[in-house]
Amino acid sequence: MKRARSLAIVAAFFAVSALATPSDPRGWSPGTPAANSARVLEPLAQEVTLEFPSRFQKLITGPTVIVYFSPTCPHCQAVAPEINALSKRLGESATVIGVSTGGQSAVAMKEFVSEYRVPYKVIHDTDGEIAATLGVDSTPSVMLVVPDGEKVKVADYWYPYRHGFDTLVEMRALENPWEAFRPGEFHGDGACATCHLSEASSALLTHHSIAWATLVEKEEDQNPACTNCHVTGAGQPTGWDGSEGSHLVNVGCEACHGPGGPHDGARLDPRTTCSGCHDEKHSIAFSVEKGLPKIDHYRADAMDDNAFFEERRKLANGEVPRDLLAFSEGTNVGSAACVGCHSEEHGAWEASPHAKAMARLDATQSQDPTCVRCHATAERSGPPPATVAEFHTSESVGCESCHGPGEAHVKAGGGKGNIEGLGEDCPVCVLEAVCTSCHTPQWDPNWELEPMLEKIKHGKKP
Repeated sequence: MKRARSLAIVAAFFAVSALATPSDPRGWSPGTPAANSARVLEPLAQEVTLEFPSRFQKLITGPTVIVYFSPTCPHCQAVAPEINALSKRLGESATVIGVSTGGQSAVAMKEFVSEYRVPYKVIHDTDGEIAATLGVDSTPSVMLVVPDGEKVKVADYWYPYRHGFDTLVEMRALENPWEAFRPGEFHGDGACATCHLSEASSALLTHHSIAWATLVEKEEDQNPACTNCHVTGAGQPTGWDGSEGSHLVNVGCEACHGPGGPHDGARLDPRTTCSGCHDEKHSIAFSVEKGLPKIDHYRADAMDDNAFFEERRKLANGEVPRDLLAFSEGTNVGSAACVGCHSEEHGAWEASPHAKAMARLDATQSQDPTCVRCHATAERSGPPPATVAEFHTSESVGCESCHGPGEAHVKAGGGKGNIEGLGEDCPVCVLEAVCTSCHTPQWDPNWELEPMLEKIKHGKKP
């Protein structure tokens, strides 16, 4: 089962939490950084030697990267430019040889070589002997071998090969693996995940991992005002290239740690990168301290596969609250304090379902704080109260459920810097985060943001 999860983690990067340890000021679970690094940096646990057909064996005179592919395979076509670039980068360090499956014609092979401008030698495996020796059952697959007398020794293999694995192949082929990380070059999460398996697994449980999908769902994936904060390395030479099929979609490791992570010689403090996207316009009262627990790098370590995939399913289905965007802590003074300056807005609120939300609860539910949380405004913002007495139940869902605590706003006699306006210039992503903390697929499956926003429009910003 652990192997199944590992494969899912790698695949997802190309497509009940543990309790945090009190000793970690970030609020993270205990874990070991790069705990799986031996898989990349040490030899294979079991030495494997192969003997290829003589016509192919004689081509292996030094470290050789064997690329087994099918000319009509869309995955092979997608990674062709990446492997072309790898072959050029390797130079004299290793030779790349392509092996085209015997299930496709020589004509198809030649068309592939021509269309994708393949710079390395390609062999047509007409009788399937090479494939049998490699033991492959999918395309593309890659193996790195070195001569060993009349046979070859397997240095490593990537079955199947995926976007971003070029870095792993290069690390294995080079005498100094860290030379694969050139300054300023993005590699993608596939390169990170092999060593940082715990971190990669846990990252899949964060909203960062579905950042691109949220744009696609809202048909904003072609909007530059949105895309740059939902991908990795946008606007940088080797960063996201603008395509939805890029291995740099979503907010990956390098979005926070910088290209190549710390391995390119330029160590970046990831805490300084948050504000580039979590700015005043796109986040509510964001702080690094509030955000860090949400990206617990070792959260998945204490989860079995069933719990892991269930949490992943809930995330994909929008069932995980985006409470990172919660308001700053403060006292909610009640909607009655708003009417003096915002009579028109207050009147619109009184006529809305929000003002009657408590009436939708039955006698039992109205005494359950987990139900009341979404049917009344708490006396203070912050973590949900543990008792019903700590809610403004008489006003149901009041102004401050949407605009944040009004204590400072009222005390100052108004102003824009002490309340969340949520006006016309507020991005839909922020509005949605406020609303979907309660309007979830579980409790309000037919709820839609845009039409509901139209219904609750109530004048100018506070």
